[in-house]
Amino acid sequence: MKINPIALVYIIFLISFNSILCYKSKSKSHQCNVCRDLVDNFIKGFKKTSKGNFGGGNTDWEDRKLGSYVTSDIRFEEIIENICSSKENDCHNLLEEQEENLLDWFKKKQKALVSELFSDICIAKAKFCCPRNTYGSECSQCPQLNGHVCSGNGNCDGEGTREGTGKCKCNREYAGDLCSLCNSGFYPKTTNDANKTECAECHFSCLACSGPEQNSCLSCKSGWKFNSETSLCDDINECLQESKCSQDEYCENTEGSFACRKCDAACQECAGPGADKCIGQCSKGFEKGSDSSCADIDECQQDPSPCSTGQCVNRPGSYECQALNDKNKNNKKETNDHQLIKRSFVIGVMILCMLSSYFARQYFLTALSFLFGSLILFLLD
Repeated sequence: MKINPIALVYIIFLISFNSILCYKSKSKSHQCNVCRDLVDNFIKGFKKTSKGNFGGGNTDWEDRKLGSYVTSDIRFEEIIENICSSKENDCHNLLEEQEENLLDWFKKKQKALVSELFSDICIAKAKFCCPRNTYGSECSQCPQLNGHVCSGNGNCDGEGTREGTGKCKCNREYAGDLCSLCNSGFYPKTTNDANKTECAECHFSCLACSGPEQNSCLSCKSGWKFNSETSLCDDINECLQESKCSQDEYCENTEGSFACRKCDAACQECAGPGADKCIGQCSKGFEKGSDSSCADIDECQQDPSPCSTGQCVNRPGSYECQALNDKNKNNKKETNDHQLIKRSFVIGVMILCMLSSYFARQYFLTALSFLFGSLILFLLD
């Protein structure tokens, strides 16, 4: 089939255009990361191809021979050649957009390239990133307290990118709009810095506290109750309350909570793990023993047998009638497996003997090995 050249060009254009559209539609934080990686890799390539890497001890010669190379197109191509991997389409699209700007920096502003290239390419020109401690489309200032973003106890949402709300996302110890307060379960420690709050964790039973000790609780977490006599938070035994678990489960108390566990298969209801903790009637197929625990009923010992045909096999809480021919099939399968092992062994020995005698030019022994092996295989059948 002949392909129309115009159609081929159109398809290539659509693929390229779609790739650019996908790149543009991605989040600003993603685009900022792509731009940051591109600039970092450009700077790495810039340093790698610097004059220092060609040092041979003759500075005069280096200055004369390598002077033009410093800002040459050859060096620039060497830098951008490996700046993006083959699978990084977003990087290639950004490189295509910013190649002229990178070249301008490379040719005219190499002294400030390492320190200022990111700000110019990713913040000023591409507008994917923001300066440190700013966020959003206009690079607004992140909330600060005493000169620290989010009091130094959290992160500003969207910091360094052209998106985000700018709200503080506090570390687990802190709370409040500026992360300047201690969260539930934490208390403020005394520090040398009066402008900074440092929070430490309370005892695990305390919702609020004045210190790390168990008797420093001001209020208790759920599952605990305050004991005014000891000033401690005591665990609540939820299992003493009714209807915590379903009928076929038992309640197990844990610190500050509880867990529902499945009863033994012998029990319809139970007070704990095991067949000796059954309450009331046993499950079907089980019966009360002399020690009041539920034991399995061996239906196969009943007279008459519950199986009219075949063999009775007892199971926990039940039984199974196994047809005799099934047993014979299993025996036959086992016999066939043994036969196969024996035949494989004989064939292996026969081939080994035939090869040994053949290479020793003892052709009579080769034929004899074959006949003897065949006879054994015939007898095995």
